[in-house]
Amino acid sequence: MAFPSERHRTAERLARELRAFGGRVTNVLPLADGQNLRFWVSDYRKNELLQQMKDAGYEAVFVGMMLQPCEETYTLGLVNKFELALPADQPAVQDRTIRGEIVDRAKAAAEKAAIAAMNVAIYGKRK
Repeated sequence: MAFPSERHRTAERLARELRAFGGRVTNVLPLADGQNLRFWVSDYRKNELLQQMKDAGYEAVFVGMMLQPCEETYTLGLVNKFELALPADQPAVQDRTIRGEIVDRAKAAAEKAAIAAMNVAIYGKRK
């Protein structure tokens, strides 16, 4: 399994923070590429959670309202659905720099001639 990307780590951290402020994440983590983080929060806790997110530098977009059973009282209540766009990961930059010496044509030709002369000296002239 690959290491989690910066986007996945951010989504998981935000999911923990949202849970601490009464929100519930509805996405499967880790997020798929191009998928936004979706969550819902009770109408009563909405303002506090949105203010905390704004203070942290995130801007949630309102998606709609729906009925959701409360986990504490087991009654139906209105919740607000939001979506948070997380920036995509930056693609890995490939270093395509060619390293090493620049070939000098005269030097390469001299080395090739020296190797040919050495072969003639060792093995004799070939036909």
